[in-house]
Amino acid sequence: MKGVLVTAVVCLAAGLFVIFYFCNGTTGLSFAYPLSGCSIHIDITTTGAGVPVAVGLVATGAFLLMIATVIALIGMFRRERDIPPTRHRESAFEE
Repeated sequence: MKGVLVTAVVCLAAGLFVIFYFCNGTTGLSFAYPLSGCSIHIDITTTGAGVPVAVGLVATGAFLLMIATVIALIGMFRRERDIPPTRHRESAFEE
C-alpha cells in the first residue's frame, strides 16, 4: 500500500509541475475594505507537449490515490480480525 501511495503522490506532483512549467498565464490579487470586494484571479494556460503528459500524470496519480484509499480501508477492517490475542504474564518478573 505504501508503494501505491508514494507513486500516486509522485505522479500528482510531477503532473502539477509540468502544468506550471509550461504555463503562460497571469495572476491578480485585490484587497478591498469591504471583504466582499476582495478578489483573486488566476489564469493558467498550458500549451504544447506538456498538456498530454500533465493530464496523464495527474490522471494516473488520482487513480492510484483512489486505489491506495481502497487498500487502506480494506486493511483497516481486515487487521482487527486477524490479530491473535496476546498472552499476559501473571507478574512482571515471571518467565
